[in-house]
Amino acid sequence: MRLAMTLFVLTLGANSWAGAALDEDKKATPPPSSDATPAAAATSDTSPATSTEEPISYGIDLRLRNVRVPKGMLEWFVNHAADGASNFGYGIDFIRRRGNLEISLGLEFEHINIGEGVYIEKNKTVPLDPADYIIGPDHAPNGDNLGWFTIDFTFINHVPINKYVAFRYGGGAGLGILTGNLYRWDVACGAGATNDNPTPGCVPGDVSYLSNGTGHTSDDSNGGKETVPVKYDLPPVFPVINAIIGVQIKPFDKAIINIEGGIRTLPFIGMSFGYFLD
Repeated sequence: MRLAMTLFVLTLGANSWAGAALDEDKKATPPPSSDATPAAAATSDTSPATSTEEPISYGIDLRLRNVRVPKGMLEWFVNHAADGASNFGYGIDFIRRRGNLEISLGLEFEHINIGEGVYIEKNKTVPLDPADYIIGPDHAPNGDNLGWFTIDFTFINHVPINKYVAFRYGGGAGLGILTGNLYRWDVACGAGATNDNPTPGCVPGDVSYLSNGTGHTSDDSNGGKETVPVKYDLPPVFPVINAIIGVQIKPFDKAIINIEGGIRTLPFIGMSFGYFLD
């Protein structure tokens, strides 16, 4: 009986102590006030932060370029070149700009003819080996003229020098679709012709407009006389690789003038005139 009473008293005491502790907790934790402190108000401020992103602008420009391949550069690939190349191209760019970075989609067309005359392949020696007499568009069948139409994407960064002028550089890639054709006469060179001095020995004198030459046409496959020039078997598509450096001038708000040079598969110099629409 005593044991039962003792357990009852202990249990009742424990419950009483726990209830008292809970009451103390309730007293110690006041309900949250509806009035926020200044610090809380500052923390709970939900006003949107000011954006630091640069706005996007869209523009368009027209470009004019001179593609130049010096004779010395052509002779990296052949033993002898008649002349270099200099051709003009024109195109249009659609531009997206944010801050100092431009991304452009460019479309361009240009002729890519090299100078008419004698070309000797690498590892060939005349008069023992044949030469090619490449024909310019003035003498090509039906005035055929080699060129290409290109489409490319280019990324250009700008480093402002002042509010009117910025240094620009960048690169990109695309594809060039060939138009027209390039023709040659296969030539058996006459005595006295050398790699350094292949004319007139490697000029086909049996071609009516080249009667001062001392060589003659000779088909590479059978050695017979050629009666029509041979068309080079060129691939229909070439890669376009861009590497550009230049300056951008802003003569007035939203207008730009770019003066630049670099590599566009072939070396070039050029300029463009553009305007941003917003």
